[in-house]
Amino acid sequence: MLQLNGNWDNYGRFRDFKVDAIVVDENTSYSILISTIAEQLSIDTSEKIAEIKYMVNDNCPPMEIRNDMGVRVYMETKKENKNLGSYPLCISVRDFNMELAITNDNTSAGSSGSIKLLDIPSSPAIEEYQSEIITESTQTAIEEGQVYRDKQTVAAAMKHFSVMHKFQFRVKRSSRRSYWLVCVGENCKWHFKATSINDSAMFKIRSFNRQHTCSLMDETFIQRKRTAYVVGSMVIPKYYDPKTVYTPKDIQTDMLFEHGVNLSYMQAWRAKEKALQFLRGNPADSYSKLSKYFYILNETYPGSVVKLEKTADECFLYAFVALCTSISGTILPLAYAVVDSENDASWKWFFEQFKQAYGERLSMCVVSDRNESILKETSIVYPTLLLHVAYLDKYKVKIQEGSSTIA
Repeated sequence: MLQLNGNWDNYGRFRDFKVDAIVVDENTSYSILISTIAEQLSIDTSEKIAEIKYMVNDNCPPMEIRNDMGVRVYMETKKENKNLGSYPLCISVRDFNMELAITNDNTSAGSSGSIKLLDIPSSPAIEEYQSEIITESTQTAIEEGQVYRDKQTVAAAMKHFSVMHKFQFRVKRSSRRSYWLVCVGENCKWHFKATSINDSAMFKIRSFNRQHTCSLMDETFIQRKRTAYVVGSMVIPKYYDPKTVYTPKDIQTDMLFEHGVNLSYMQAWRAKEKALQFLRGNPADSYSKLSKYFYILNETYPGSVVKLEKTADECFLYAFVALCTSISGTILPLAYAVVDSENDASWKWFFEQFKQAYGERLSMCVVSDRNESILKETSIVYPTLLLHVAYLDKYKVKIQEGSSTIA
């Protein structure tokens, strides 16, 4: 659950907020969490910064999520109470032209930091913020002095840079305040270092030696295991629209034309799978979300019939959905199910759930593709149904009633 446009009171409570909700994978990254929230709340991340906090308990100040580790801590906390309303994320939004300045106030117990919002143009003390803030990870020119929206944008930009220039780097040091890269080539002088500006979310490139003293060849880059990860992160925007058809062959063509990188079909296929995993999570893990999804369906559409069938060892087996609007005959399809395969057991289970949702109605008939299990199981679940099976076969329409057939 998201709480937005609220205010923190003196007791550390978020008040006067609006409510929204998102669904993310439990292994999601900070950058994907930010982009998901921004998309749901229509936040223009090129002009705004989203701050994410949550309350653990009334005796603790709000926790802020700033990076991947913060997301992991939140997900572990959320596991303790998976109710929709537990541990809501409190979202505050501020402009890029406003940033944090830290001042120290001495007290009898020591010094403590207080946060003030300063208008950048009128504050010469933070002159370095005057640089153009980069928000796109596909930045082609990487230079010392550039300022990036956050650490995640810097990291993504450097992955993109490594693909364009056909080399690999490794992370030497990474924290909330710094990001230091070196070449994978032994004793190579190439290095990159960026740090946060005044402990804010923004990162500035402090040092960048772009000259390689190693002898890495293109083949070394292509053979690296992280190729799918890097290329996959670059083609994520191609899959934002589920209707988009973007094949591994398209990835091969675009990478060669735009970046001069010649990928094999298998490398392009792995990159596509990695991009889809970034967006949608692991397909196997998605089954664990069905219980929450069905709960939301029941809450949103009262009167619906949803069933989840599991195996003896608690693994997914079948799922059935008949929305209340379908049951009333307002929309089609009447119902749908996800099963392991088309067999007697799965079709019998489906018709049993269907009968529970719809009962038996006057002049019912079943239109099918002549699957033997359908004919067999409808006669078991609906033994009194006279007109019980009909099927379409190309241009012929045949209706079977009892033992007679009409063509």
